[in-house]
Amino acid sequence: MSIESAFVAISRLASGSEATYNLDATLFPDGGLRPGELIEISGESNCGKSLLCHELVARIILPTNCGGLELGAVLIDCESSYNKATLLSIMEKHILNQAEPTLASTLGDPRQLERIQLAALERLHLILCYSLEQFEFSLLALPSLFVKHSEVTFVLIDSVATFYWTKCTAKNLIRQDTYQRAHCKTLSRLACKWKKVVFLTRPSYFGSRQGSWRDFETNGSMTVGLLETGGGSTQSSSIALSEKPASSSATLTGSSLISHRIELCEMDNPSPSRVDTGASADVDDQRYNAFITTGDKRQYVRFYLIDKFGFNWLEA
Repeated sequence: MSIESAFVAISRLASGSEATYNLDATLFPDGGLRPGELIEISGESNCGKSLLCHELVARIILPTNCGGLELGAVLIDCESSYNKATLLSIMEKHILNQAEPTLASTLGDPRQLERIQLAALERLHLILCYSLEQFEFSLLALPSLFVKHSEVTFVLIDSVATFYWTKCTAKNLIRQDTYQRAHCKTLSRLACKWKKVVFLTRPSYFGSRQGSWRDFETNGSMTVGLLETGGGSTQSSSIALSEKPASSSATLTGSSLISHRIELCEMDNPSPSRVDTGASADVDDQRYNAFITTGDKRQYVRFYLIDKFGFNWLEA
């Protein structure tokens, strides 16, 4: 762990500069992520939301000589989606593809690869939640974990919508967007206070106008933790999306809370690589796209496949 001198710390704070984490240039082409930011990943079922969390975790915990950040991460799994074998496969992909030459020359020994993976896994803190009470208690316990493990820089929550129906009952009707906004406020305050980067996932219908038939009105306020508070997919073959209107979910959940949005969806049209090469479509080779809205409202689209090694980006 690197220790910053008092002089350097004071100079950095006085100049207004802050750390920037270059986690993934494909997803975050605007210069990386900054402490205090909240990133939302949305999409329909089987579009890769949980898998993308595994991808991000791998990049966070892997050492710098394997293309990672060598930082700590907390994964709060509410969907029982965590798969150690999947994470190991993704880490293997990054190690083999991005290892520095000196390290790459030693990867012929399978034990070396395993040692790198096991060392990286020690930087992952996995929290499994099976109820709303466990989830909210986990959020309240995060500050203690931050104090004990100062290397933890990222928090990933899959999914913020899991326990909605536990909170929404016949006697306590709560709108989906109200439920989500309350959690976003809690997570945003947590990220800003402790200078962490927080990711959350949600189904695209949750809290969106397209899913309003599943929603309810309420006259009361709801509480998440100790804080009281009062999506649909889009598809395009164009890469220049600077004029694409903001999604309805951005309006409902409060654009000031979410720093970046990643919307995943399936593609009906052939991917750019297949159009260019004339390759035949494969039934098992499902194509997807990711619409990315950055903190300064710029928008991009990326194309990807999903294989046994995780995300395979077709466009950068």
